[in-house]
Amino acid sequence: MKVYALALWIRPTSALTFRVLPGSILDIATYPFVPPTTLSGWLRRLFWARAGMKPPDLREGNAPRYYVLPRRYLSLGAYPVGGWRVHRTYRHGPIRFTHAEFSRLRREGEPPERGELQLHTWEYFLAESLLGVVLAETAEELDAFRSLANFGAKLGKEGFAYLEALGKPVLVRPEEAEATPLTPVRAEGWAGPVAGAYPLYRFRFGADVDPQPESPDPSPVLGYEGAYFVLPGGPARARGFFMEGHFFAWDLVEFCHG
Repeated sequence: MKVYALALWIRPTSALTFRVLPGSILDIATYPFVPPTTLSGWLRRLFWARAGMKPPDLREGNAPRYYVLPRRYLSLGAYPVGGWRVHRTYRHGPIRFTHAEFSRLRREGEPPERGELQLHTWEYFLAESLLGVVLAETAEELDAFRSLANFGAKLGKEGFAYLEALGKPVLVRPEEAEATPLTPVRAEGWAGPVAGAYPLYRFRFGADVDPQPESPDPSPVLGYEGAYFVLPGGPARARGFFMEGHFFAWDLVEFCHG
């Protein structure tokens, strides 16, 4: 099967937070990259922006809705190129999210009932530039992203970024190389240095047809499937492909493809 890859150069305009789950409750940890599922949803937002649409009403009930790219596209996430760091700090938050007094600018009288504050530790991901990749079976399918240049949207739990530039669709094939992958790799298949370990997720789709990216209709996603990956901290023998001078691990492609 032929696979074409499209490079996406993303410029953050603020600090970003991509919440690591499970585990981030009072300690809000962030991924030091844009996870594949998050990039998929962000690109769907850019299609809405290009069409002049506001995001659909995203208030959730017991049946969450998902807005992601159609299955003909495979998002591999986006990764920092150039300077980056994770800043860890503290934030106050309400113990109960159902009271309105917490956000008032002026408070009078007695403190609100159950309006106590709790202290969070919070991580922010700061990066100069991010390199994302989307795959498709044909180069023509990737041409749809070209009109998204210079559009931006909320990215992750906190933060904003815009699509600064795009490459040209390139035919890629997996190859063996001694390299430091820019992407996470499956833990059980990596023999090199490790800079961190993270759970990654892919979408579990239902049988319904995917809406077009510009559509306000939700995607037929039933939930997520996950596995643990490690972020390489140095070179080792790996299977993948080179894109814009960086190496992308093929086992990430296989995992995201399902």
